[in-house]
Amino acid sequence: MKKAISTVISAVIGGVSVMPAAASAAEAPHRFTSSFIQNWYCRDWTEARWEQEFTAAKAAGFDSLILQSTYDIVRGDCTGEKQDAAAYPAAESFCMFPSATSAAYHSSQNSGDALALALEAAKATDMKLWLGTVNDDMWWKYGWGAPTSYFEGWSADNAELCGGLVTEMWERYGADYGEQIAGWYYTSELWNIDAACDGSDGGKYARIIGENIAATVTAIEQSCHEKPLIVSPFYNTDISTAEQFGGFIGDVIEAAGLRSIDIYAPQDGGGREYATDVIREWVQAQKAAVDGRMRFWINTESFGEDMTAKPIANLRADYAATADLAEENIIFSWNHYYASDSALNRQFTEFAADSLQGDVNLDGQFTVADMVTFQRWLLGAPDANVRDREAADFCADGRLDTFDLCLMRKALVAAQNEEDGVVVSTVAELRNAVKNAKAGDVIRVAAGTYDCGSQKLYSEADGTADKPIKLAALDPDSPPVLTGANTEHGYVLHITGDYWIV
Repeated sequence: MKKAISTVISAVIGGVSVMPAAASAAEAPHRFTSSFIQNWYCRDWTEARWEQEFTAAKAAGFDSLILQSTYDIVRGDCTGEKQDAAAYPAAESFCMFPSATSAAYHSSQNSGDALALALEAAKATDMKLWLGTVNDDMWWKYGWGAPTSYFEGWSADNAELCGGLVTEMWERYGADYGEQIAGWYYTSELWNIDAACDGSDGGKYARIIGENIAATVTAIEQSCHEKPLIVSPFYNTDISTAEQFGGFIGDVIEAAGLRSIDIYAPQDGGGREYATDVIREWVQAQKAAVDGRMRFWINTESFGEDMTAKPIANLRADYAATADLAEENIIFSWNHYYASDSALNRQFTEFAADSLQGDVNLDGQFTVADMVTFQRWLLGAPDANVRDREAADFCADGRLDTFDLCLMRKALVAAQNEEDGVVVSTVAELRNAVKNAKAGDVIRVAAGTYDCGSQKLYSEADGTADKPIKLAALDPDSPPVLTGANTEHGYVLHITGDYWIV
């Protein structure tokens, strides 16, 4: 195994034939750049409360927050068929600012202009805010199935409202807070609608929803073309295949006219507690559909099926399943699931800021994949994503070049040797390795019978919680057999030290 890995790495080093211009090694980034916050939660905050939130988010490693919506439409329970417009009572509405579009409610703060308070707090804390558009309950209450003229009419009205709000917000806040507005968020969450994914709708959903998104894209282009739009779909594995969903997403992107600066950030599925291989399969299918037409982030879910905070160990596993596929990770939602619990927030912050030398793709591991990514980045491959440049700066000179690549190779080989550990195949080798073990040692015992005679294998050596001593079979399918001549105690392995794994 070591020889095979060394051969691969040697081939990678040999492929570097040019020395590109050196790049400055930036500070190690945090694993998550932004987190969602919902309109209903923050609509009546004072400026001081917003500053408190931004300050805490910054301490947790974020550079921005995503306001999920600026305009909410709340409909009552459906009184008839879900696809019948007459079945819904009059809707109530809430707007985060005094829009020309009528709304029943505004904030109790700042004469109804809660958004100005949020943006002023973002400026004061050197943070940014993504602005969501319209959250309309009809998106969830419609019932789906084949699209009707009612849905198409609703979608057109919603598109006009979303685009109008973008224009209005930029005209109102762009001059004073253009730097604080990170971009925009498309609030209606796409998903793998059955009729759209199996093709029984004749492509209508992709066209209707694409045209809806296009209105927002057009408004952004006309007002602030340099600002990106985030789209963050979710999926249900019971409804379609990952490939079918990818096909639908590709059609929506084309119909919407989404741009290369816009961001596709799929929800990872961790909230449904899908296995990590399932999460990766669905994210890969969506990334293939995006295929360079948009930037690709991942929206990591911080909750479980019971809608409580996900343990950090589970969050770490879900994150690692797809981190190498993403340009950045955002999260739903640090605010709701971690920030209010000091212990969880501390664990989250430690994980978010954790940096491992060599782990340039920030998947939590230093592997050959990092080496290949870094080499391709040095050669100028446009899709090579070095997410943590400091992790690649092995020379610690603030420059990234082939000297770092050479040191990375040595470190990777050393790490692999440490992981493989020492292999023993005789009683004398086994006795010596056990007796003289040190914290972090890995002792692998080859298959066979080891007759220890009347002398037990003995060790007083201590491992540590972070670096236990491991004694394991070289081949788990053919474990070694330890025998002895003295049956007084009934065993041949005597360990008195702490933190051993046998």
